[in-house]
Amino acid sequence: MKLDQSAEIRAVLFDLDGVLYIGNALLPGAAESVQYIKDLGLSVAGVTNTTTSPRRAIAKKLADLGIPMDPDNIYTPAALAVQAIGTSTAQLYVQDALLEDFSTVELTKEKPDFIVMGDLGDRGYTPAILHRIFNQVMDGATLLALHKNRFWQKPDGLHLDIGPFVTAIEYATGTQAIVLGKPSQAFFHGVCIALHVHPEAALMIGDDIESDIAGAQQAGLHTALVQTGKYRQAFVEQTGIRADLILPSIASLPEALRQL
Repeated sequence: MKLDQSAEIRAVLFDLDGVLYIGNALLPGAAESVQYIKDLGLSVAGVTNTTTSPRRAIAKKLADLGIPMDPDNIYTPAALAVQAIGTSTAQLYVQDALLEDFSTVELTKEKPDFIVMGDLGDRGYTPAILHRIFNQVMDGATLLALHKNRFWQKPDGLHLDIGPFVTAIEYATGTQAIVLGKPSQAFFHGVCIALHVHPEAALMIGDDIESDIAGAQQAGLHTALVQTGKYRQAFVEQTGIRADLILPSIASLPEALRQL
C-alpha cells in the first residue's frame, strides 16, 4: 500500500481513545478497519498517551470491544519512563491502576531522583500536589511527563489533560520536562523499531493534530487525521498542521486506502 510514489506502507499505528473508541463505547467501523489492515498483511500497533491503565488492561478493553491486540503491540509512555529511571528512585504521580507497569522501579517520597507526572484521575493536580512537585523539582529531581497533551475527549466532552500542569511546573521551576509519550520523536521511533519498519513505511492515525499528527510527521511517519474524538476543526486550522489524509471517522479508512 502506498501513500505516494515513494512510500510503501508496512505498518499502521492506531491511536486508541477518540479513534477506535470513546470511553467504553466502540466507534462505528473501528473493529472492521483494524481487521482490514491486518488482512492486508500489515503490522498493527496501538499507540496511546493514556496514563490511566496498564497495557494489560488496555488489551483486555480492546478485546472486549472486538479488537484483539496483543499487549506487546500496545505502546504507552510508561515503558519509556521505566527505562529512563533505571536503577534510580522515583515518585509517581499516576493512578494506582498504572503501578503494575512500574513494578521494577524503586519508589520513594524522600528526595526522589525522578518525578513522573501522569493522569491522577478524579484526584487531579490539586494546589497541594503541585506545590509538592514544585519543591521536589527545585530540590533537584528530574521531571518526567508521560505526555503533555493539552486536553482530551471524555464521553461528556473535552477536559483538561496533564499538559497544563506540566507546563506550570516547568514555568515555576525554570526547567523542561522530559516528555516520553507522543509527540516525542523517540516514542514514534521506538514503536517503529519494535515493528521492524522505517518511519517512512508507517502510517499514524490519530485525532490529536499536535501529539498524533505533528509528532508523527516530525518523526518521519505518514499521517491520517480522524474527525472524531478530540478533533475540533477551528483548533486544527489554527495550528496550520496538515495531515496526509483526512478521514471523517475510522470507518472511512478502508475506502480511503483503496483510493490511493
